[in-house]
Amino acid sequence: MSGMDRFHARMRRRQAGFSLVELMVSMVIGLLVLGAAFGIFLSNNRAFSATQGLGRIQENSQAAFEMMARDIREAGGNPCDTELPASNIITGGTGATAAGSNWFIAWNQPLSGYEGSGLTGQVADTDAIQILRLDQSVRTLTTALTSAGTTSFTYTPAEPRFNSGDTIMVCDMRVLGVFRASGNSGVSGSTGTVSFSGGGNQCAYFPQPNAAVCSGAATAYLFPKFATLSRLQGVRWFVCDPDGNAANGDSLCRQVDGGAVEEVVPGILDMQIQYLTDGGYVNASGLSTVADWNRVRAVRVSLTMQETEPANAAASGSTDGAPITRTFDHVVSLRSRTL
Repeated sequence: MSGMDRFHARMRRRQAGFSLVELMVSMVIGLLVLGAAFGIFLSNNRAFSATQGLGRIQENSQAAFEMMARDIREAGGNPCDTELPASNIITGGTGATAAGSNWFIAWNQPLSGYEGSGLTGQVADTDAIQILRLDQSVRTLTTALTSAGTTSFTYTPAEPRFNSGDTIMVCDMRVLGVFRASGNSGVSGSTGTVSFSGGGNQCAYFPQPNAAVCSGAATAYLFPKFATLSRLQGVRWFVCDPDGNAANGDSLCRQVDGGAVEEVVPGILDMQIQYLTDGGYVNASGLSTVADWNRVRAVRVSLTMQETEPANAAASGSTDGAPITRTFDHVVSLRSRTL
């Protein structure tokens, strides 16, 4: 073989490719590396989805408890004296009960609950709570009532205004009255005026201490200057199905004064409520009288919540691919009964 032939033979050996065995080994190693990388990606994706789902649940629980606590904490409170009996001059007000259609004017029982059922729209086997409270805007009378024939209050600040039909509380350290605004409040500069003549009221005066409601103008109590006015609200919290489709899950809902039901927080599976009395925590069924309810000092709310993004269920980190669920407890003291 000539020198040139030997050179070409060496070049051919140098240019030869991998053998089949070498290619197969390389492919196996490559697949192992890709598999490990894909496994790490899936693991990180599952961890991210689980963290994201838990974050949403925790945010929703915080929002739910904050808004519920704001109402529960103020149940039965007033800026004067929480021991004062209510002189309710609204037509039907003296006979109003927490279980009646006019529950939002039954100030004699500012806290009550429903165990498992009892409210329209309440999801079966969940609890509900009903609260009477004042809004955050407190007004002060700028002039005293001068006679039993004076049928309106002048107050400051003028804003926010009262609307016709609003349930309003007026009080000082001797008398607490509840009435319905007979028209929209008038405004003159920084002062407002609201009338309690007619408009759903059975009389246009408030009784003196220990006198019966609407027992005659001679018993009228003349509220002094600096007495306070506040709007009274009846609030219900319960679990509802906002769209009527159980497959879409239930939500925490709020209703004010028997009005429209508002969806507040989605992803609610259950709500259970207990009430603290002298004997410990009891369910609503253990409180049968107005006196029982008026001895409640705190409320414990237990919410069971779930992931609100069904598409994330399979990647949520749960062993069965179902949405993540968590149960949270929160205790709220009634400010008017713990001071």
